[in-house]
Amino acid sequence: MQERRKRPRLRVLKSAKLVLRKSSVFDCVVRDLTNVGAGIEIPNTIDLPEVLEMTFDGGRSIRPCRLVWRTFSRTGVEFLLNQPLHWPRPQ
Repeated sequence: MQERRKRPRLRVLKSAKLVLRKSSVFDCVVRDLTNVGAGIEIPNTIDLPEVLEMTFDGGRSIRPCRLVWRTFSRTGVEFLLNQPLHWPRPQ
C-alpha cells in the first residue's frame, strides 16, 4: 500500500473516546497520531458517521474530525481545525 499521509504519524497506544452526534460515546484506542490526524481502532467502524468528535481527556477538550478511510476495525481521522462541525441531516 502506498503511503499518502502528508506527515508521518507517531506510533502510540492511547485510549480516547469518540463522540457521535453529541449523544453516543464509544471507547477507542489510538494507534498512531499527529497534530492533523490519527489512526484509531474500535470493534466495529461500520456505523461511524463521516463527521464525529474525539476526546483524549474525558470530554474536557473535544476535537472535531472527519473519517478519511476505514476497515472493519480501524479508521483514519483528520482533525478539523478551525472549522465548524456540520452534522448530516437525518433523512
